[in-house]
Amino acid sequence: MSQLLTLPGWARRRPHFFLLLWMGISVVSVIGMGGYYLLNERQRLVERSEALAENYAGTIARRIEASVAKVDVLLSLVAKDRALRDAPGRTQALGQLFEQAMENHPELMSVMVIDADGSLTDYSRPQPEGAVRFSDRDYFRYHQTHTGQQLHISAPIRNRFNGRMTVPLTMRLEDRHGAFAGVAFIGLSVDYFDQEFARISLGRQPTIAVSDRDGTILFRHPAVDGAIGSNIGHWQVFSEFVLKAEHGVSESICPVDQITRVHAFRHLQRYPLITFSGIAMSEIDAQWRESLKVKVPLLLAILLVLVGSGWLMYRQLLHDARVRLRLKASLRRASEANERARTLNEALQKSGDFQQAVLHSTGCGIIATDVRGEVLFMNKASTKILGFTADEVVRKMSPLVFHRTEDVREALQRIRIGDTPYLLMVAHINAHPGREWQFIRKDGTSVAVSLSITALKARDGLLDGYVTIFHDLTELNRLEGLKSDFVSVVSHELRTPVTAIRGALSLHQAAAGSELAPSQQRLLSIAIDNCDKLVRIVSDILDIDKLASNKLRLNRSIESVGELIRLAITQTQPFATQYGVTFRMAGDPDPLQLSLDADRFNQIMVNLLSNAAKFSHPNSEVTVSAREELGYAVVRVADYGIGIPESFQPHIFERFSQYSAALTRKSGGTGLGLAITKMLVDAHGGTIGFHSEQGMGTTFTLSFPLGAGRRGSEHQVQSGEA
Repeated sequence: MSQLLTLPGWARRRPHFFLLLWMGISVVSVIGMGGYYLLNERQRLVERSEALAENYAGTIARRIEASVAKVDVLLSLVAKDRALRDAPGRTQALGQLFEQAMENHPELMSVMVIDADGSLTDYSRPQPEGAVRFSDRDYFRYHQTHTGQQLHISAPIRNRFNGRMTVPLTMRLEDRHGAFAGVAFIGLSVDYFDQEFARISLGRQPTIAVSDRDGTILFRHPAVDGAIGSNIGHWQVFSEFVLKAEHGVSESICPVDQITRVHAFRHLQRYPLITFSGIAMSEIDAQWRESLKVKVPLLLAILLVLVGSGWLMYRQLLHDARVRLRLKASLRRASEANERARTLNEALQKSGDFQQAVLHSTGCGIIATDVRGEVLFMNKASTKILGFTADEVVRKMSPLVFHRTEDVREALQRIRIGDTPYLLMVAHINAHPGREWQFIRKDGTSVAVSLSITALKARDGLLDGYVTIFHDLTELNRLEGLKSDFVSVVSHELRTPVTAIRGALSLHQAAAGSELAPSQQRLLSIAIDNCDKLVRIVSDILDIDKLASNKLRLNRSIESVGELIRLAITQTQPFATQYGVTFRMAGDPDPLQLSLDADRFNQIMVNLLSNAAKFSHPNSEVTVSAREELGYAVVRVADYGIGIPESFQPHIFERFSQYSAALTRKSGGTGLGLAITKMLVDAHGGTIGFHSEQGMGTTFTLSFPLGAGRRGSEHQVQSGEA
């Protein structure tokens, strides 16, 4: 302790020596760590690409398995339903079945039934003219010599009716004595899956393929000439790696186009098929080079910051040492507490009742059911929330009893052949993640809950049941209201002192004038700018709170839309100039007049214009137009910048929602602008939407009903109208 206390004294007596020592150690450390990080960045990119490729391989496997399973069910229905094939009207019934299959599943190219001599008896499309025989097809000869009615997947062939490539999925037909009676045929469209795979983004030179276990390629994107139907069994990776594992990833040269990629594969669980996805190594190297362009300057900036801040550090040594001592004591106490907790957990694990203790001790309701929906288990929290005892529910009820009638009715509207009511309810709930649901208690009252349902699978992978986990939101909703009130009060209390600080700084800057050194002027400017940013953040939070609680009142009057837009452009142009962006008014909006709150409409336009400027390319233009369309005043703000990714578009109007964290840090923003804009548009009785293509730009569209605000109207809305 005494040695530790003498260190700050030495630092105060010889600050220049200590500063040089600290700066030297810091610079060497940052250079070493930064260099190590940059050298290992490529490996991290490769690992991330491997994980992405594996995820897509799994996704493609599930998609293909779902399509093949549909075909398997349909072929089994055709093969096993003897009454349908022998009864009068067989052709009409099969035709209707085929038409429904083709209508509901666009990946199916054709559905046929072929008799024992290879003649076509039923076809999903209009019957072709003339006799067509299929006895020369490989799948026909296969079923002639192989008994059993299992699904058979053949190599891709060219359809004789339309000339397009298709993958035959067939099943043997047998008469009542088990003899060969023909073939049921369904063809999967190669073009359809090529279009499906094209939607997956894996870089500029991706590969997505599906093969059988012999190595024959059934589907591939991009569809290189000669790739469909070719065999990759000679590929060393296929024979030594793919056939020996259920899934995996490796860096190898593609045997089709000789491009080096990170290839991931996955075997389908139910069918002898393998899916592949690959990301080109050239794409990874390009990302690494781009990363170096960003991170090397960042490393240099960090070094400059370290050097500039070094002279302040020695003053904190004594304080930091004391803090570290207190922290060590806290960590020691925490370690002792963790050791006691570990000992307690070990004791619980030795008990046979550990699992039950955990389930019953949680505050979340937990209900386990079988596949049909019959309740098998309820924990104590669920009985407390719902008012039922376990004896009243277990083996006697389904969780459907706890749902509102309208929720169950909405789920049953999606009913399909073979689906149970509980399965439909599970699908309905999982399709609305994050939604607040209402459960009905035993006494008939309702309770708000957050709800999730997870499927349970046995070791063989088959569905074994479901686990429903729900949490009573009554207290959470109450706390949410308290939080909203707290945010409102704190935001109001923050605005006054921040405004006072800003005013004092401005007065000081104006009074000092040229007497201040350049560094002092820069510090004052930074402080004033940050005060302005804090005031804007507080204002945004207050606006969000008012809009969310319907407390914001609009001071409406009849305003010229054109004048308000020009004012917003004038106010925003200095901000846009930082990004090399200019604004242009398209057309003449002057005749348009609306009943608006001028300040709030100005806030809407400034938010949209500044947002468009931030995400536009340098030296580009943002176009603003306003015109009357079908009784509405329609305002459009169009930029030609980076656009909005499709995956992010559903979240664009959510609070604190920001696209691309790195870009946001560069351009600034809290993620509240578009949320406030939408709320203000809704408050005016209008609508807001957008259209965006990544890399091409985004257009936001505002629509306001003209109503009393049409040009020439002298009707005035009273000031203060909500």
